[in-house]
Amino acid sequence: MRVRTTMLAAGAVALVAVVAGAVTLSVLWSAPIRPSSSGSAETTQTLGASEATAFPGIAAADQASALVALPVRPLAETPRRAFSASAAMAHVRVLEAFGVRAGGSEAEKQAALYIRDQLVALGLNARIEEFPLPNGGTSRNVVARVKGYSDTVLVLGAHMDTKPPSPGANDNASGCAALLELAARLAEDPVVPTVEIVFFGSEEIIGGDPDAHHFGSRYRVSQMSAAERANCAGMISVDMIGYGPDFHSRSAGRAPLTVSDGVLAKARALGYTMTFKKDTSSYGMSDHEAYEKAGIPAAVVCWRDDPVYHTAEDTSGHLSEAKIRAAGTVVLEYARGLGETELAALTAR
Repeated sequence: MRVRTTMLAAGAVALVAVVAGAVTLSVLWSAPIRPSSSGSAETTQTLGASEATAFPGIAAADQASALVALPVRPLAETPRRAFSASAAMAHVRVLEAFGVRAGGSEAEKQAALYIRDQLVALGLNARIEEFPLPNGGTSRNVVARVKGYSDTVLVLGAHMDTKPPSPGANDNASGCAALLELAARLAEDPVVPTVEIVFFGSEEIIGGDPDAHHFGSRYRVSQMSAAERANCAGMISVDMIGYGPDFHSRSAGRAPLTVSDGVLAKARALGYTMTFKKDTSSYGMSDHEAYEKAGIPAAVVCWRDDPVYHTAEDTSGHLSEAKIRAAGTVVLEYARGLGETELAALTAR
């Protein structure tokens, strides 16, 4: 009998036995192919003695000597699906149709339910968490996770609400739509970090206090334990990515710039011209602010400037699929490029 092991497409180890001229193929053990930081595939295989019964004619005592594991040569990786700007635009139009999604409003709630249902349809365990607003209203976040090969967490976020009287196609249905498309790509092809996907409620200012905003992200961070904060490698907010001449990674610089630097490096590697711009407001420019204040490396990916944001003219007709594609692709490929080495560097702070 001649026995050899080979790799199946799903990472399975198979035993091929040639007995009396017949070929028998049996799958003994299957484990996920674990991406390394270099993007190559790794797997470890172990064949136990209990599997001998699957092969009549091989005595259990002979199993160890009969099974010789050859070096595993992974099959060529199936090309990963690219970020789809057209799929994202379909979500933009749905969110836009809910109308003005002021923090705590019925329209914001309906947008949250739509997003929750889309995540559930992807097979994710999405939940809605409610939190109070200073005006007596209630807003909500939608939270889901895509389990990675590591328990270390990367947070991707976008805010659902709009500033009246705007239907908020760019600010920020564009970011939410991109996040839904990112969730779809990550759910079908998990990456090394566990990715927490958060759609934030009530990012926009409520009332006249310039610091009365980012309620959803501030609430989410307030619910994190010290251990959870330490285990969070970083956060990226996706906000206003459909219009404007300038492609930025932004941060207030309150935490290490490692995530922003990594995003910029990934953009350059993909051929995009992207620059760093420091937040001009002491209160932060998006939902990355709360994470930064907690010491977590964070950045916002955006295109600027849009002259019609916060107005009734912020509709889907003025958005650019190419700009949405650029932002979504950079964030997706950044997440795909994080291996265990990179995650360890991000959490060493």
